[in-house]
Order: sequence, then structure tokens, then C-alpha cells
Amino acid sequence: MTIKGKVVKVIASRFFVTADNGKMYVCFARKKLKNFGIILTGDYVEIVKEAGEFVIEKVLPRRNSLIRPYVANVDAALIVIASVPEPDFLLVDKVIVNCIKEDIEPVLVINKEDLSDVDVSAYEKFLTVFKVSALTGAGIDGIKEYVKGKTVCLAGQSAVGKSSIINALLGVSLLKTDNISEKSGRGKHTTRVTELIDAGDYYIMDTCGFSLLDPIDIHPHELRLYYEDFLPYAVNCRYNSCTHTVEPECAVRNEVRKNIDEGRYIRYKALFDELDEIRRKKYE
Repeated sequence: MTIKGKVVKVIASRFFVTADNGKMYVCFARKKLKNFGIILTGDYVEIVKEAGEFVIEKVLPRRNSLIRPYVANVDAALIVIASVPEPDFLLVDKVIVNCIKEDIEPVLVINKEDLSDVDVSAYEKFLTVFKVSALTGAGIDGIKEYVKGKTVCLAGQSAVGKSSIINALLGVSLLKTDNISEKSGRGKHTTRVTELIDAGDYYIMDTCGFSLLDPIDIHPHELRLYYEDFLPYAVNCRYNSCTHTVEPECAVRNEVRKNIDEGRYIRYKALFDELDEIRRKKYE
């Protein structure tokens, strides 16, 4: 008998699947699925019982997926930053591009707002932004209302408080939290696995912290299409295919320091150059 369910946790070669019948199964992947690639938390699968063990027979088509965090079939990604550790906005921009590419709604969450403020005015023009404190509970109700009926993941640097936010949302200390390393000034990794938590009227994923992101799989000349804050001005560029880097009469460049945040544009050019370098090395 085939059982359908959702992968809610992956530990080594074991896959924890919540089935439509409400039961949890610990499964292994069929060998032929190795050619499929990585089975992700959030994947919908079909499992069967063989020789006393449950085996994933098939991975059903994904609606979308992300790499680092490794998740699938997500409605929104809550990108968490804080004043400490210092925000890596290039990382934030890369995650946003990945989300838009995969039709996942990016949402910016500023945690530890009780400590100091972080300037996110450039993002408030085109993103949903929540300012919260997992410690005091300020702003958490706004996130609770937003995530209803959705499957969401939290992504961001280590020690920005992703696990603390989930604990605040659930009202229990379900996930381990930790502090900044005094020696390095960076976060300590406390989340070791990607787990999908059933919160009743929504699903939420805590994901491992990260400081780097794998290269985005898009052509550098397409990058401009993923910057929603550039689009209103791009229609006035001289060339329809303007990359907003070197072309004359670029309306986007003309709006930098006016209606387009300078830091956002500088990071756009850095990412464009990174993608262009990757592409040139690929075809050399």
C-alpha cells in the first residue's frame, strides 16, 4: 500500500514523514532516488513498506525549492536580521533574488529591535517588514497573523534569533538557542537539522544559519528582473535590455541616491559582477 505524506525532518539518511493519515514514519530513500537529487524538508512523497522498513518510493513534483536553507514547497521565507551580528545585506539581497526566482514571498524580519534599530528603509518600499523582539514578544503577533495558512521558513545568519522567534511564535521553548561567540563576534550554529514544525494553522521551518550562499542560477543580464525596487524606473532606460551597469541613459542609475538606495545598487552591481564572472569561467 502506498502512503502519501510530507517530509518534515531529515537526519543523515533518515527521512521523517508525516502522512496524510496523521502518523509519523521514519523512512529511507529508495536507491534509484539517488539520481533524483537531494530529498528536501517540505517535499511531498509516496512511501511503501518493504521488509519491515518504510521506503520513499517517489518524490512528487515541487512547487519551488531553496538551497541553503534546503527546503521545498514554501510559501514565504522570513529573512531574519538583527543589529548584532551586523547585518549582511548582500546575503539578504541574494536570498530575496532566490525567493523571487522560486515564486516564494520574501519577508524581512528585524529581531532584537529592543536593543537598537536597523535601517531597512530601502526594503520597506517593496517588502513586507516586521520589527520584533523575540525576548519581549513585541511584534510577534503580527508575524502570527501573517503566517496563518502558510508554510514558511526562517533564514538568516547565525545568532540573529531565528529559533528564538519560533519559540516566541509557538509559545514554548521548543528549539535550542545560543548567543554570539565572544571570540569571533559571530553566531554559533545551534540548528543542526532543517525541521518542519506543525503549528496548527501553519507550518514553520527552522533552518541552519549561514554566512554564504551558493551562486544564484540565473544569467547576469536577467538579474535586473529580480529587483522590484528598480522596475518602476527601468521602463525609462534607453535600452530595453539595460543591465543598469554601464549603458548610457540608464534611468535606474539616475535614481541612485534619489529613489533607489545607494547601498542596494552597489550590492546589485557586486552580484552582477559575481554572476558574470561565474558565467565567463563556465564558458572559457
